[in-house]
Amino acid sequence: MDTLHNYTLPQRASGDWPSHPASPPWRIIVPTAVVCYLTLVQVLRFRALRAIERKYAAYAADPYSLSYRQAAEIMRLHQLYDTPFLFYFGTQWALVKSYGMATGTPLLVRTRQLCDPARVGRRAEDTAILLVELLVGDLDSERARKAMARLNWMHERYASRIVREDYVHTLALFVLEPARWIDRYDWRPVTRLEKVAYFVYWSELARRMGFADLMPQTLEALEEWKRDYEAKHMYFIPENRMVAEATVDLFLRGIPGFLHGVMRTLFVSFIDEKPVRDALGFPDPPLWASALTAGFFRLRGFVLRYFFLPRLAPMDPLSQPAKDGRIYRNPLFVGFEPWYVADTWYNRVVLWLTSGGKVAPGGKYQGKGYVPEELGPAEFERLGKEEVLRQAEAMKEFAVPEKDEPIGTGCPFSFGF
Repeated sequence: MDTLHNYTLPQRASGDWPSHPASPPWRIIVPTAVVCYLTLVQVLRFRALRAIERKYAAYAADPYSLSYRQAAEIMRLHQLYDTPFLFYFGTQWALVKSYGMATGTPLLVRTRQLCDPARVGRRAEDTAILLVELLVGDLDSERARKAMARLNWMHERYASRIVREDYVHTLALFVLEPARWIDRYDWRPVTRLEKVAYFVYWSELARRMGFADLMPQTLEALEEWKRDYEAKHMYFIPENRMVAEATVDLFLRGIPGFLHGVMRTLFVSFIDEKPVRDALGFPDPPLWASALTAGFFRLRGFVLRYFFLPRLAPMDPLSQPAKDGRIYRNPLFVGFEPWYVADTWYNRVVLWLTSGGKVAPGGKYQGKGYVPEELGPAEFERLGKEEVLRQAEAMKEFAVPEKDEPIGTGCPFSFGF
């Protein structure tokens, strides 16, 4: 009788045994990598915001006590790092909404700067350059002081025909409109500290432009003032429609002709306030257009919030000076026409790719760059330089010495947890 010691299992053919192959490595590696990446997104998404809030925690109770230099550091978090796309999109739409004011568009039509197809492109680029110089650059730098003085000089040319309250209304749109777009559609809303900082900074610009006496003292008061002013002066006149249509045509320049009808409808859907549409003479957009634009922006915000890492570095739209003393624009930040972009092969390739081959630097677009004291309509290019330089020199008195700032100096993007 066989015993346990000498008992052997019966032999089986190799094919009779069940097969248990090892799982492929990618089934473990890929899900792990995805989880790690999404976790990293959540860890880093609010890192910059937490850092700036810690740095300015002493001002949380009264952010209106910020200096304009501190305010500039705070506002550049959402302006250049966290939400730059909708910040500049909202700023652009603030200008469009300003064309609904019956007090301002008749002058724009008479000067033909915003309704002449040959001029509107340069006007748009000059406006963008001045805004970048004043909002991104150091407000007390020589080039920013020159940009501010040039802006004041151009406004003084029409001082008798400009309603001073329109300055406040345009400022209110610049302060409120970007935050409205970001709050509704971006991956995070603008904090109260950021909103008040932006108000403080624009209040300083109002002081340097000479209408600080008209400015409300708080962000909430500015919003109420804007509502009241629009109730009185935002209504349709033909000049509103003329300027608005010229702006629409400018946006459509780079779009194939067969898409113009659809894109014009989408353009109108961006103007989501009926009183503004009525004042501009635009019809109400169809439901599909409003749903499409709102859905796109909300989807974009959701994807950024949960699936994209923050920027590695803040965006830098500020044009750079060259050895010849003139300032040359980066072709990546050209809106419609490549004014002041150097005529190089690199810039030609970039503009060919971004415009579909429709524009190139140089020629009528002045590939020789710019200096702030010459910005503006072509007929003013050689005028007023001496007055602008004198005013820029006088603006040194507005500067706040950095030694008076107890906190808020240094780089706002040196993040910590």
